[in-house]
Amino acid sequence: MGPKLAVAHRWAFICLAVFLALAVFVTVEPTDSFDRTLKEVFRPDDVWGPWQLVFGNVVDGAGPPVALAALAVAGAVAAVRRKSWWPVIYVGCLAVVTVFLTQASKAILGRPDPHNDVGLFNGSYPSGHMVILLSCLGGILLVWRQRPPLWAWWLVLVAELTMGFSLLLLSMHWFTDVVGGGLLAVPIVTLAASPRLLDPVHRINRPAAVDSVGSHS
Repeated sequence: MGPKLAVAHRWAFICLAVFLALAVFVTVEPTDSFDRTLKEVFRPDDVWGPWQLVFGNVVDGAGPPVALAALAVAGAVAAVRRKSWWPVIYVGCLAVVTVFLTQASKAILGRPDPHNDVGLFNGSYPSGHMVILLSCLGGILLVWRQRPPLWAWWLVLVAELTMGFSLLLLSMHWFTDVVGGGLLAVPIVTLAASPRLLDPVHRINRPAAVDSVGSHS
């Protein structure tokens, strides 16, 4: 295991531990006043204004259906280029794991959102927009290149932060929901970056060479 991978694993464990601790905190509601204060900061008196109109496009344009569709397309393109089904299998498994962990967490915690809405598999913690966006963008990078450049990861981070800011402006999630979504996505992406999973994805299947000289009996 290389030093960079070891560091990534440590961060993944830290993020998972903080995610679980935060899940306990939001369940017993010690973060309630903190979240309500920040809700008023981002969207005072729940007023819908021009900023909500602008950043609502971010939430819709990069929401879970769009992110999952982009991941599927990336896997399909990689499969065609490498003449292998592994990229499709890879993105399919990543999507299933991400959605399952997100929805299971929501169902277990059942936290109401800022408008006091909650339903089966539709709790507010963690934010599905945050988990799915980061996992899908990470998956797209990893299907594209086994070791994506640092600048590409910075772009993913900017996209994730923009989504979080948009969700807060629209009061779709509490601040702790947004943070929890990002925290849950980190270990998912770290697992997805494992060389054992990526080696088959990036293997190119080449047709066997055909002997141009025919044999004569």
